[in-house]
Amino acid sequence: MGKVCGIFGMSGEGKTTSTIINPDGSVDLSKDGYKGMSPASHFIINLDMKDLPFPGGMWSVENKNEIITSDIKQIVSALTWASKNPAIKSVALDTINLYLAYKEYNDRKKLSFDQWRDIANDLIEINTMCNTILRPDQIAYIMGHVELITDVNGKEKKVLSVIGKKSKRQMPEGFYPICLFTNVESDGDGNNTFCFETKANQSSAKSPLGMFNDFLIPNSLKLVDDTIRAYYRM
Repeated sequence: MGKVCGIFGMSGEGKTTSTIINPDGSVDLSKDGYKGMSPASHFIINLDMKDLPFPGGMWSVENKNEIITSDIKQIVSALTWASKNPAIKSVALDTINLYLAYKEYNDRKKLSFDQWRDIANDLIEINTMCNTILRPDQIAYIMGHVELITDVNGKEKKVLSVIGKKSKRQMPEGFYPICLFTNVESDGDGNNTFCFETKANQSSAKSPLGMFNDFLIPNSLKLVDDTIRAYYRM
């Protein structure tokens, strides 16, 4: 069974870019300074079907460390392939919301009930595969956008944005033992500090007891990956 971690936030808040951020929060793409996720062991399922915000040559279809798709069969095939490839240690699905949006658009001629049922079923299938088909030494990162909801106490709360009432009845966060939310602090002059929140702060963020010492950590996927592996002794 693989480990699953949700990385959630608004567009432009550093979810995808976290792939190349060093654990200390720095960006150094030089041969000697780069300490982000390794293109040799980290596979990206590009559900947004747009260019990644990385320099060319790191991740690509040609390098066999990226697939660009919004088709559920190809997603299932990619996860199955990754589970059997010993070189692949982590997989990112980026972003789950764009997959759902493409699904809604492509199936717009279906009856409404069938459409929402299929969307909910696909979401559950993807989550279940990440939890069950991946090897014990692999981590799946589910990246997604957020929305505000009002909780039972009448307070606003950030959660993963999903489509349809059927998907909202069982919040997808329930499939993930770790949910990190983006946090961007600006000095007012265009200089932003990008972080991840590790615990709930008017959000559905969560992490296992003792995994992260700090509430805010650099938005480095490598830092998150190293921390998860150390915590679970992977």
